[in-house]
Amino acid sequence: MKIAIIGAGYSGMSIAKELAKENEIAIFEKEKEVGGMVSTFPVANTRLEKYYRHIFKSDKEVIELVEDLKLSDKLIWPATKMGYLVNKKMYAWGTPISLLQFKELNFIEKMRFGFNVVHLKLINDYKKLEKCTAEEWFTKRIGRDIYSKIWEPLLISKFGDKKKDISMAWMWGKIKLRSTSSSMEGENLGYIEGSYQVLTDALYKYLIDKKVKIELETTIQKIEKEKEKYKIITKEKNYEDFDIVVSTVNYDQSYKLLKKYVTKQEKGKMQSVEYTAARTMVMVTDKSFGPYYWLNIGDNDIPFGGIIEHTNFIKEDNYENKHIIYISNYMSKQNKLYSYSKEELFNEYMKHLTKINKDFKKKNVKEYYIFDEEYAQPIIECNYSENIMEHKLEKENIYLCTMPQIYPEDRGMNYAIKLGKTVSKEIKENN
Repeated sequence: MKIAIIGAGYSGMSIAKELAKENEIAIFEKEKEVGGMVSTFPVANTRLEKYYRHIFKSDKEVIELVEDLKLSDKLIWPATKMGYLVNKKMYAWGTPISLLQFKELNFIEKMRFGFNVVHLKLINDYKKLEKCTAEEWFTKRIGRDIYSKIWEPLLISKFGDKKKDISMAWMWGKIKLRSTSSSMEGENLGYIEGSYQVLTDALYKYLIDKKVKIELETTIQKIEKEKEKYKIITKEKNYEDFDIVVSTVNYDQSYKLLKKYVTKQEKGKMQSVEYTAARTMVMVTDKSFGPYYWLNIGDNDIPFGGIIEHTNFIKEDNYENKHIIYISNYMSKQNKLYSYSKEELFNEYMKHLTKINKDFKKKNVKEYYIFDEEYAQPIIECNYSENIMEHKLEKENIYLCTMPQIYPEDRGMNYAIKLGKTVSKEIKENN
């Protein structure tokens, strides 16, 4: 078969990898490079992810891909430390000992919180959880005070004013996943030496060797159908006679291309999904910010959700002895920070960073970058599973393989690969 794939992120490339042996594959990518949200940029004589990146020990699909591409010697599992910031003070977080030492909860609250987390880890059927919001579930079981100190700030940092609508099934997925890499001492998380660009390059080369055509800097204008074949139309040329089309881009972009092919019900499902955007700042500094790889922000007056110090994960001597710090921030496009310039956002963030760590100054920041993703995270509301799109359109040989279909797991590199394999299997079975 002749198959067109829209998008050269890890879902699209995974589909191509699975189907290239017996089919003629063409991937269309609007950017000048492959990788999607795993893309990198040059910094300190190497490459670095635009969006902080690690994998968990349960991320079997990524690990298998690494093995398939003969890169196992590049996969490392450093120990990491997690922290939690409350009332401008950093606390160790994520282990039983750190919970006992956490001064923002009294002893009874610590016990209730700890047993509640253990209870969640033991739940295997998310269907029981998707009928209520995370706020409802937590406040009923551990009380409003514990919820407002711990869980509510995390939901606000991810979903802003939609935090009251987020399904407990989403929160369960996050907690369940995190537990796979945790121990009594902390977490061991995975990383590719030299950045995930090493993996992306190896996958790209594999696809080229398998005769997959990858059309970069190619924006699709429309898709036409003639005699049961699909034509991909771009500004530069037409690509004809595809038996199957697979879209791996977000629902908004997919719908614009496919609206003449979707049913009324499919249109409703696609348009019912809302996304939250993300603005990630990457700072290159001459000074460490703190002792933690991942510092969750529990103060709602701070306008970002996390401080991820990459060089507390991968040593700074890999980056010419510079420190790499990500400032994570999910937000709606209506948030005033979404329209801030790079300089305005930097100045706003520094007001808070210098309060958290009084020894950290503007002069310590040697370079900084902003990376925006408009479709960073689907908003997972109650009973989300009822509106998940089937992978194949009802009346066409067109498939969707995109982030809102990852559920109940959260979106991420591993599940992008896994979804790509699932859609590939369906294509084989249906054709």
